[in-house]
Order: sequence, then structure tokens, then C-alpha cells
Amino acid sequence: MKHFLGNGILGLRDALLRNKEEKAHRRSQAAEIVNTVESVVDATDNKIRLVSGYRKQLQNTIQSSLEYAQDLIDQIPEPIEVNRRTFTSDPYVNAFFTNVRDLRSIFSHSSEVQEYMADTQDAEHCCALLCMNRSERTVMGMELSGDLLKKDVLQVAVSFTDHRIYSPAPSEPEAREGLKNCLFQGLVSNALERIMKLRLASHHLQSKHQMLHSRLRRFRQKAREVLPGTRHTARINQNIEDTSLELRRIEQKLLHSPLLTPQVLLEQVMDVFSKPQDFIRIREFPLRLNKMGIKIDIDSPQPGNQLNLTEVIIGEELPRVVTLATFPRQELLADAGTFRTRLANA
Repeated sequence: MKHFLGNGILGLRDALLRNKEEKAHRRSQAAEIVNTVESVVDATDNKIRLVSGYRKQLQNTIQSSLEYAQDLIDQIPEPIEVNRRTFTSDPYVNAFFTNVRDLRSIFSHSSEVQEYMADTQDAEHCCALLCMNRSERTVMGMELSGDLLKKDVLQVAVSFTDHRIYSPAPSEPEAREGLKNCLFQGLVSNALERIMKLRLASHHLQSKHQMLHSRLRRFRQKAREVLPGTRHTARINQNIEDTSLELRRIEQKLLHSPLLTPQVLLEQVMDVFSKPQDFIRIREFPLRLNKMGIKIDIDSPQPGNQLNLTEVIIGEELPRVVTLATFPRQELLADAGTFRTRLANA
């Protein structure tokens, strides 16, 4: 009985401790969301705070967008190792870069990699997101069909260009967290862009309205100064009629244009964060290539490597291939540090 009571008390204590930890975790998450909401408002328009309950309206939407960003990051495969050794052994590294010098140069001259390596002197490597364009072009080549070598065969050559490197970090989890923040900041920028477009459109209409009013006053003044029946009367009256018509069109646009009230500003932010899939999407793209970068049909007997690429689509832009990649400090080119020093002293 004593043993049973002892176990029961210990179990109760553990349950109370877990409950306390869970409550603390929830409070921490709630505080983090509140801070994120405030950072979004700061980055878009402070007038949003004039809307009663703005924080409550934004919390769930922003939480969902963070979860969406996390889901996208989770879809990016494990990192590939990018170095001179894996150029020959890893089909992805071999496909993404032209040669060893190319891969070393891309990472070595990345400003983000340079800054990371300079700020983290004890880091032996970095893990970052590698983005690039995928392009295809038709070329004439040779193809082995059984024992027969065919010449002048139409082939599709695949190349990867415009390599960009983002969010270098000491480890894969930290790199993924950095990418999540990048995606989230992309949504913030998109919301701000919407607000700026509305503001610019409103300013343009108001300026046009003022200009047409001034023009109409000048024409009417001329009409009073010109004697009726002269050769200028008809032209001035036509100018008055045309300007009045255009002014009415502008006034109709102003009438139906939303005023940039705090509520309208909040709605712009809500609309972006409630539809993050309209801003960024991820898709899988299977591809089979030989060592020369020539596309091979899936069912072809020719030797080749099967690549399962991950492509990111941002807005209406063309898809870009993305992968996490680790790059060792020892592979940095010697002139990269000199290049960075010249930039710093410029």
C-alpha cells in the first residue's frame, strides 16, 4: 500500500509538472504571436492599431501563415553536401554546377556566406538555401542505341543558372528557421506593397482631380474673356466640355475608391496573410539526366540519374529550384576574403 501511494504521489507530481510546463509553453507561444503581430503592424502601417481588436483579428491569421511557411520548409529535402568530392559522387551537385571551380566560386563569392564565415570564425561549414533557375534548350547530340552510335540527334539540355544563397546558419534546423522567417517577411513585404499601391493610386487620382479642376477654371476664365461668336469660342467650349467629362470620370473613380482608413489597411494585411498560398507555393519536379546534363526519358534504357527537384513559385514569377546545401569553410576560394575586404573598404 505504501509503495502504491508513493507511486501515486510521484505520478501526480509528474502530471502537475507536465501541466505547468504545457501552460508555460502556451503562454510563451501566445506572447510570441503577439510580438509577431506587432512587428507586422510596425512594418506595414501603424494606423492599424486604431482599429478596435486589431490584435485579435490578426492573431489567428498570422498563426496560420506561420504554420503554412513551416509546412513549406518541411517539404524541402535534407541538405546536400556541396564540395569537390560530391561533385563526382552526388548527382544533384553534378547537375547543379558546371565544374568544381564553379561551385566553389558561387559559394565563396556569396555575400551572405562571406558575412557568415567572417562572423562565425569557428564554424567549419554553413548550411543554407541554394536557389537557381532551371532552363532547357534543344541541342544536336549523339545517342547510343544498342551498339549503334547515332549522330545529329535532337536532345534537350538542362542547365541551372543564377545561383543564389540565402540564410546560411551553423546547422540544418537553424537554416530552416531562417528560411521560415524569410518566407514570413515575404508576406509582410507583399502586404506593404498592396498598401503602397492603394496609397499611390489614391494620390494619383487626387492629383488628377486637382489638375482637372485647375484646367477647367482656366478654360472658363478664357470663355468669359472671349467675345461670343469669335473663332475661339467653339474651341474653348469644346475644351470645357471635354475637361468636365474627364473630371466626372475621375470623380466617379474617387467615389468608388476605398479610403485608406485603418480598417481598410487592416483588411489588406488580413487578405495577404489569410492566403499565403497566393504568394508562395512548392512543387515536386522529377527529372532524369545523364552526366552531360541531357534529359532522358523515364523509361529510357540509357544510363542516367533520377533527380526529384523541389521548385518554389513566388507570385507570378517563374519557378526556381531550391535545396538546402552544406558548404565547408575549407572549400572557400582564397580570393573570396580579398573580395570581401575590398567591399568593406569601398
